[in-house]
Amino acid sequence: MSSNDMPMTAVEALAEFAGRYTDPAAVQALIAEATHELTGRTVVYPADPATARRFVLRRHRDISGVSGVGDVADGVLWPDGTAVVRWRGEDPSTVHWDRGRTSVDRIHGHGGATEIVWLDQDDEQPTVPGPRPAVEAPLVVRRILDRALHTPVPCPKCQRTSLCRCLGADRTEGRIDAVLKALAPWLNTGTDTAA
Repeated sequence: MSSNDMPMTAVEALAEFAGRYTDPAAVQALIAEATHELTGRTVVYPADPATARRFVLRRHRDISGVSGVGDVADGVLWPDGTAVVRWRGEDPSTVHWDRGRTSVDRIHGHGGATEIVWLDQDDEQPTVPGPRPAVEAPLVVRRILDRALHTPVPCPKCQRTSLCRCLGADRTEGRIDAVLKALAPWLNTGTDTAA
């Protein structure tokens, strides 16, 4: 890497590393699966025929006593599964959830007091891609990945591997580094001797 080049992200490093040992479709599937596992998002590629889907949050009972009843918020479910909600009223705000509809239902559903009402007609509903079919990896690679994904990762602020109270501490880069480290011996040898 020259001094003018930007450093690679862990995901870019994983893709480049895996690309040395397998075909592009397998690399793409690995990145898509890792992204879904780590963030809950589905990777949407330019060729995918997916569009956003609009909804409102319709509140039947105001549990919190703040937003009232009726259509209290407008939302969009993006093709990758994330959701954005814009609250109506005198103090509007916008909230983004990486885990999409699951988070919206869990946080604002209030046991059926609020429902998601889709605004798109049935014949207009976009295709939202599900997880891509997995390219079958050798058993040893699956075991290595499973172990790396379940090994505790230290907090980048306090270095604890258990739950901590550090605000804004994101362990994603550490998790990706752990996956790269776990895969390195197998990818370097190309045999089933690692792990």
